Amino acid sequence: MAVKLFVIDDDIVHQFTTSKMLELSNLDVEVDSFLNGKEAIEHISTNGELPNLIFLDINMPIMNGWEFLEQFEKKTSEERKPIQIFILSSSIDERDILKAKQNNLVSDYLVKPINIELIKTILQPYN
Repeated sequence: MAVKLFVIDDDIVHQFTTSKMLELSNLDVEVDSFLNGKEAIEHISTNGELPNLIFLDINMPIMNGWEFLEQFEKKTSEERKPIQIFILSSSIDERDILKAKQNNLVSDYLVKPINIELIKTILQPYN
């Protein structure tokens, strides 16, 4: 069964390169991409579909990563399966890193760009 991954990032180049790295990894991963947190929340609300993993950018228009986390927790608190959320950001601001570490939904804070070896490490428990 494929690992379900949501990539929530307004950078379409990052979305594309992440998808390409996943293709090259030869891992069984199904990717849905969203340009902001609102699109992802609407998808979850409409389809009731939850991923295994989320790669989440912080700085996005309409609904940023922090706002997504708030809405995600409200929407899914009862039915949520264990979901790993990785913040993927170009920000090296210590305040962002600390805020991510203090959020119990966030598994780790990773600075972009990420590479295929890191993706394989993240996905290894699912394959």
